[in-house]
Amino acid sequence: MYRERRHAQRYAFAATAEVEDAVCVCQARVADLSIAGAYLVLPDFFPQGASVLVKIRTKREFFQCEATIAHSSPHGMGVKFHEISPPFLIVLQEWLLEAMREPIAGRHC
Repeated sequence: MYRERRHAQRYAFAATAEVEDAVCVCQARVADLSIAGAYLVLPDFFPQGASVLVKIRTKREFFQCEATIAHSSPHGMGVKFHEISPPFLIVLQEWLLEAMREPIAGRHC
């Protein structure tokens, strides 16, 4: 049985994403977001423990960082962010502040 081990509050978030490793780049949709990671919905998935580069885009902003696949299923996967550079950390923090205040229907991806 899968046991939740989240260490950060997650928020619903709508954005497009790319997940890439040394072999491929997959298009994804962000379902939720936290300071520590995200849940990505995509038709293909990477195995648990895989190292990937995650790129997330909204109409106005861009974020990227290295991540590890925390868990995966046929519906999507959870990624854990690593060593977020300061400019991207600012973007992530702004998105999370916005997500705390605004219902998902009001967001623009």
